[in-house]
Amino acid sequence: MNLTVKEMEVLCVFHSGTLSETLEKLRTAASDNTDQTRREDILSLIGKLSGLKDGEAVSLAFER
Repeated sequence: MNLTVKEMEVLCVFHSGTLSETLEKLRTAASDNTDQTRREDILSLIGKLSGLKDGEAVSLAFER
């Protein structure tokens, strides 16, 4: 699964060991976040990580 640079930044900030704990922190951040630009990145990341399959890797996709 490829993440954008902004999604990877969000993941670095909110990573919490396990996928379920990370998703919980991201959902809390999305509901508490008043910065709409970062909220969109958080919601996009939640959507991607929610569909992560066992054994699937997360990688960074550079924007052009």
